[in-house]
Amino acid sequence: MKKYLPLSLCLLLLTACHESLEEKAAREAEDFTRKNCPIAISEYIVNDSMTYEKETRTIHYFYTISGVADTSAVSTPQTKEELVKGVKDATSLRIYKEHDFNFAYTYYSAKNKGKVLIDVKVTPKDYK
Repeated sequence: MKKYLPLSLCLLLLTACHESLEEKAAREAEDFTRKNCPIAISEYIVNDSMTYEKETRTIHYFYTISGVADTSAVSTPQTKEELVKGVKDATSLRIYKEHDFNFAYTYYSAKNKGKVLIDVKVTPKDYK
């Protein structure tokens, strides 16, 4: 019995340190925002932050659009198609897609502070 105690203790410690996929998503979103944001994606688009919304299992990206692109005309049906294609093609999201996470993209106007230009949610139904 005594020889199994250290093994049991080791197994308990290893399982106690294991984070769930939801915890990993929250940690990675927070780390990405803290270390990288704001980060320019293009001349007119800046990634402001990334969050994880536990209730809806959604990884949410927030952007600001400025310059000539800062217009409501950027919100078209093709915009969602491009975002869905981006999720489908993103190998870095593979583990989250395998577990049916949602992905949301919100783009704000720089000139009209707080105005949402694009708000798209990509669900497993969209990317599978």
